[in-house]
Amino acid sequence: MSLKWWRGPREEPSAATAGPASPAGPSGSGATAPEPADTQDTQDTQDTQQDGTGTHDTHSAEVVTAEQGVGFAELPTEAPRTGPLSPLPAPLLTGLPTGLPGMRADGGLLRGRWIAAASLTGTSHLLHGTSGQDVYRYTATHDGSGLVLVVCDGLGSRPATAQTGAGLLASYLCEAAAHITGQRMAEVPQDVLREVLATGNAAVRRHRAAVLEPLTDSDLAATVAVCWLPLPAEGEDEGVARHALTGHAVRVGDCNVFTLARGRYEAPFPAASEGPANVVTAYLPCEDPARVAEYAPVALAGVDAVVVTTDGLAIDLFDSPSVRTWLASRWSVPCGPARMLDSLRYRRQGSHDDRTALITWSAPLDHIPRLEP
Repeated sequence: MSLKWWRGPREEPSAATAGPASPAGPSGSGATAPEPADTQDTQDTQDTQQDGTGTHDTHSAEVVTAEQGVGFAELPTEAPRTGPLSPLPAPLLTGLPTGLPGMRADGGLLRGRWIAAASLTGTSHLLHGTSGQDVYRYTATHDGSGLVLVVCDGLGSRPATAQTGAGLLASYLCEAAAHITGQRMAEVPQDVLREVLATGNAAVRRHRAAVLEPLTDSDLAATVAVCWLPLPAEGEDEGVARHALTGHAVRVGDCNVFTLARGRYEAPFPAASEGPANVVTAYLPCEDPARVAEYAPVALAGVDAVVVTTDGLAIDLFDSPSVRTWLASRWSVPCGPARMLDSLRYRRQGSHDDRTALITWSAPLDHIPRLEP
């Protein structure tokens, strides 16, 4: 992760190159810098959210990105470009054996719910030939009571090893969370999720001692968010269940959770305050995970999708109206892997960190709109 600093109120620079996505749109939780609204663009965005296709896909083949002038070809995108931007040089790949692939994506059904995810290595890593450090994982509980979404972000101060810690932590947390029961979540959700953190934390520390000696906890340091979302019991009405039930989330550090409803975002955890960002003091593994963990309920009434992100994307969602509008339009329907990857291909001045989003949509399978190829 890279060091960022906001001088005074956090603002998004005005666009030097107009992107095809509307600069106006749904207000996001924590936003402080509204951009000029455009009536026609706003209507286009609303139309996009209603039919799942909109105008963004119509001329995608005609859009050429600035990166295509550096000697290699890339698929075009209509993702917005906000602020004064210069063409990117050719990315440098890492030679680390522990490096992560620069692009990862998934999309498909798990227990009747559509899950999609994408992770892109940030330009700060690509310019210096270092590995991205974001990891996502997902699972379903053994008793069928819920889905579990996990994202981890390795700390950039350990470029050779933190991504290993993020991967280990995400996997061990999913393994622990699979044993969650719906009954215990109904009684003591905060305690259950803190126990999951403690179990995953202990497993990483045992792995480090057995396999990765002489690495320390800080060598494997990662921030994390875990979100448990209830699934309806067999025979339970989907609509009633979705409005009556609540999800639950826990995090250590600055990863975040968002709900998306009719193009508007809410976040159970607050945005980073003004001042230095990505200066993280809470991470796992550590001696006492309960002390650094934050818990929040996730209200699901009327929610279309739940999004779990690392801080690189969370900051953009909090601060950028154009990014919020673009992502709301792209995520208005369940996404396949390629669509998920493309949704994160926007460029924004100052946005250099890895971007990771892990999403599940509320609609059951028989209500999921079909996308044309």
